[in-house]
Amino acid sequence: MQPAPRPATLVSIQVLRAVACLMVLLHHARNPRPGMFAPMAGWNFTTGVDIFFVISGFIMYAAARHEAPAEFVRRRVVRIAPLYWVATLTWVAWLAFRDLPTPHASHLWLSLGLVPHASPGHPETVWPVLVPGWTLTFEMAFYALFAVGLAVRRVVAVTTVSIVSLVAAGFVFQPDETVARAFTGPILLAFLAGVLIAWAHARWADLFTRAWPLALAGAAILLVHASPWVDLKKVWVVAASAAVVAGALGFETHLRARRWRTMEALGDASYAIYLFHTLVLAIVMWLGRKLPLEGWPQFLTLMALGMGLSTLAGVAVHRWLERPMLKVLLRLRLPGLPTPARRGSEAPEAAR
Repeated sequence: MQPAPRPATLVSIQVLRAVACLMVLLHHARNPRPGMFAPMAGWNFTTGVDIFFVISGFIMYAAARHEAPAEFVRRRVVRIAPLYWVATLTWVAWLAFRDLPTPHASHLWLSLGLVPHASPGHPETVWPVLVPGWTLTFEMAFYALFAVGLAVRRVVAVTTVSIVSLVAAGFVFQPDETVARAFTGPILLAFLAGVLIAWAHARWADLFTRAWPLALAGAAILLVHASPWVDLKKVWVVAASAAVVAGALGFETHLRARRWRTMEALGDASYAIYLFHTLVLAIVMWLGRKLPLEGWPQFLTLMALGMGLSTLAGVAVHRWLERPMLKVLLRLRLPGLPTPARRGSEAPEAAR
């Protein structure tokens, strides 16, 4: 029996990956820094992460629901871990170059292993050495649940029951311990929303051609939440992010006809941009202090340089490091694992 073919790449999802990545990049670029003009200090664009998590759940169901559990785990680790290790060690080298405090060995090893743990410097957060890597600990936890679902051939049931139970436990018991609090939070619902959207899309794809108003409504809610004046509960942020992903599928025909090549390319490179933008922004802001600029000229110049160079660096890393590395590593076989049958064009992987 031949495995079901993978679906063709959805342009709408690729474009949305780029948008979510740029939202996170914008958020970190506008971060207030001592002695520098910061007119967007109160704005919050971290909802790009919520969109990423919904996309991750969507892609896993759409592209990997027929994989064997061991093969699924192997492919996820290969796609996530090696580039993350490179980015983390590069960040540590930057800290050493600047004579800034470097992480303790235990913190570094736990971070490289994507083991959830409280940050030594910020014990209320699950932050690894490379702070954006916190999202990858959630990704790996979701992949573990998904692998269990693959093993029992009940992906939707296992992910639904597990995630709803965890979030319910967090709501009822309100744990104080950092890791327990993080992994029983409502942000987990973003992965489940993505799985359910993909499940529905696989059955009623025609309905999603008319779902584009959801994207507009969800985007409007996220924009209101991004402002300094409104702070919505996480469950509403997740719901709005899910609406954006579901509604974006309604633009698929339009986007496929016009093919937004630049945004698709940024979607492909979104994981590399996400991992390396912290380093690029740190370099830009460090050098930018020497520029004879103040006020809005300083802010706009550093924003343009930070976002532009972070994007270019991420695209370069994706093209000349990530893609060649994945090409080699995905061909390696673990002893005892069967070689999977060839499938159709592979859907894009979720990024962090």
